[in-house]
Amino acid sequence: MTISAQESVLHAISELLIEKFEVPADEVRADAPMRELLTDSLMVVEMAIAVHETLGVKVEEEELRATTLAGFAEAVGARCTDR
Repeated sequence: MTISAQESVLHAISELLIEKFEVPADEVRADAPMRELLTDSLMVVEMAIAVHETLGVKVEEEELRATTLAGFAEAVGARCTDR
């Protein structure tokens, strides 16, 4: 079984949330709003930088606040495949 690019992006972002931002693993769900996972503006900025460093995709801070984890991963994944 192969993992889709979308699943690997979701996994990478989930790992960042758990490892770098110390979000409890049980809170990192596809339907979780990013604004609840990244609880302050510094975390949002740091996540934007971490996604760029890890996946090579630039994201806007507003994107991180406006969607769920799955929605954000989908948007990032679409940009990864565009390159």
